[in-house]
Amino acid sequence: MAAVASLRIIEITQISPPAGTVPETFVPLTFFDVLWLNSTPVERLFFYPYKDSSTHFTSSSLPALKSSLSLTLQSFFPFAGNIRLTPETTDKYEIHYVDGDSISFTAAELGDSNELFGDGPREVPKLKLLVPTLRSKNESSDSRPVLAIQVTVFPYQGVVIGITVHHSVCDGNGSVNFMRTWAAICHASNSMTQAPATPVLDRSIVPDNDGSLYTAMINTLLSLDDFEQLKPANEEVLYLATFTLKHEHIRFLKEKYLREAENRNMVVRCSTTVVAYAFIWIGYLKAKSIILETKEAHCIFAVDHRQWFQPPIPENYFGNCIGMCFIQANMEDIVGPDGFFEACQVMSKAFEEEKIVGINDAKDWIKTALERVVHKPLTAAGSSRFRVYDVDFGWGSRQRWILYLSSIPVLWPWHKAEKNEAGWRLDCYSHSVKWRCSKITLMRTSKTYLYEAIDNCILQLSLSLQNKYISGILF
Repeated sequence: MAAVASLRIIEITQISPPAGTVPETFVPLTFFDVLWLNSTPVERLFFYPYKDSSTHFTSSSLPALKSSLSLTLQSFFPFAGNIRLTPETTDKYEIHYVDGDSISFTAAELGDSNELFGDGPREVPKLKLLVPTLRSKNESSDSRPVLAIQVTVFPYQGVVIGITVHHSVCDGNGSVNFMRTWAAICHASNSMTQAPATPVLDRSIVPDNDGSLYTAMINTLLSLDDFEQLKPANEEVLYLATFTLKHEHIRFLKEKYLREAENRNMVVRCSTTVVAYAFIWIGYLKAKSIILETKEAHCIFAVDHRQWFQPPIPENYFGNCIGMCFIQANMEDIVGPDGFFEACQVMSKAFEEEKIVGINDAKDWIKTALERVVHKPLTAAGSSRFRVYDVDFGWGSRQRWILYLSSIPVLWPWHKAEKNEAGWRLDCYSHSVKWRCSKITLMRTSKTYLYEAIDNCILQLSLSLQNKYISGILF
C-alpha cells in the first residue's frame, strides 16, 4: 500500500443550532430506528472541484459552511443531540436534544491526491482520512453522538465533505435531505438551488401495534451479546471503486428483459432498479465464486416503507423507515443461460410481495438476516429518490463524486448536465488484488454486443480476482 498522505488539521470546533431557537426535545426511537442501534455508523464522502488556495478556502468558503450548517441544524436539530436510554427505563431509547448541543466539525487540508478523485480503485485507508469519527463529548456518559462532519480542502484541486451518521437517527433519505438543505442555504445566491421541505420529526406517525414490534426488535438485539460484525483482517487492504451504468446500458438491459418476456408470452414490470440489480447480482455471484459453494443465491435489500403505509408517511419524514427484503433463488437458474431473465423475475416478485407483507415480518428481520449471512448474499442500498448528486455547494457544475464507505454495493442515480449524460453509479469494495484495468468500458460501438461486452468484463475481472474473498465487489 502506498504511503498515506499527512492530513493537516485547520480547526476542530462544535457547531450548534442558533442559541435559543430549539427547546429541549425528546424524540423516541421507533422499531425502524432501533433496528440500527448497534450498527456501525454510515460514512459518506461528497467530492467537489475547487480551484482556489487553502487560504481562500479558510477565509471565504469555511465561514459560509459553518454559518449555514448552524442554520440547517435548527431544522435538523436531532443531529446535534445524543441517543440515550430513556431515564427510568431499561429498553426504551430516545434522541435527547438540549439547547447548546452540537456536532463536531473538522476542517482539514490534504496535499495532492489525484488518485482519490475519479472512479478508479482507491485505497480505503486514504479515504478514511476524509471521514470524521463519532466521539462522545462526555466519555463517562452512555449517550451516543449522532453526527460528525469533516471538510477537507485539496488546494487548487477539490473539496471533500465527509459525514458520519448514526443510522438510528435517520435513513439515507433524511441524511441526504439534510445535506441538500445545508447546500441550499450555503449556496443561497443560486436561485436554482432549492432546499427540501422542512423535516417531519413526529415519530407517532409510524404504526407499531402498541409497541409490539419495538419490543420484539429490542429483545432480539439484546440477545445478541456475542454478535460481532465481520471485518477484514488488519493486513488486508480494501479498495473502493465506482462503476457506471449509463442510460443506454440500462435501456439495453430493459430491452433484453422485455424481449425475453415477449418470447415467453409474459407481461412483466420492467424497472431500472430490477434490471440494474439483477445484472449486478449475476456479476457478484461470479466474481465471488459463490456458484461453487452453494446451491442457493441470496440477496438482502433495504426497502423504503413510507409509501406503503395508509396513510403514507411523508417523504420528508426524518427518521428510519426502511426494512429488509430477502430474496432467494436457485443458483443454477441465476447463473445459467437465462440467468438475467430469471434474476429479474425473482427480484420483481420479491419486491411486489414485500409491498403486501409490509412490516408484518419485521420482528424476524434481524434473525433472518443473520441466517442469510452464511450464504454470502448480495446486500445493497441506494435510491433514485435521494437525488444525492443534487447536493451543490456552489463550487462549480463540473463532475461530482459521491462515495458511500460501506462493505455493501450502493447504487446511486447520476447526472452530468453539461454533457447531457445520466445513468447509475455503483460503489463497491474489493480486497487487495491486482486490477487488470483501471477503467472498464462497458459499451461497444454496436449495442448488439453491449450485454456480451459487459458480461465479458465480469468474467475478466472474476479471473483477475483469483477466487479471493471479495466483500461486495460488482464485477
